[in-house]
Amino acid sequence: MELRKELPEVFEEFADARKNSFLAIKKIKDAGTPVVGVFCTYLPREIANAMGAVVVGLCSVSDETIPDAEKDLPRNLCPLIKSSYGFAKTDKCPFFYFSDLVVGETTCDGKKKMYEMLAEFKPVHVYNFQTARQRMGMNYIVKN
Repeated sequence: MELRKELPEVFEEFADARKNSFLAIKKIKDAGTPVVGVFCTYLPREIANAMGAVVVGLCSVSDETIPDAEKDLPRNLCPLIKSSYGFAKTDKCPFFYFSDLVVGETTCDGKKKMYEMLAEFKPVHVYNFQTARQRMGMNYIVKN
């Protein structure tokens, strides 16, 4: 197996794409369109679209903000949660910065705690996400 050590040819485009997406969300906000930030894909986007809002994803993109998050969150918490909270806390995520509302789901206790803390920065709505199995009382793993 050969290890790749060079950057891909399209590497520079990644930075440009990120910058362009941030500028695009600012343009949307400048036009007066509400922005709903979500941490997972369980939110039916049609709800936000029906109120004329745009939905943006807020999940973390790196571990650079984890040290900032660990000032408020336990060190043993999931890195995804710490990174997400850190990006929100430090305003290093323009999507969080421009969000008028953050919508979260109850997929884990760590996220529930993070949403409580994010409410200091933005309005947060947390909904009880349940799978069809959970609604039917089948909270177990089925093995074939």
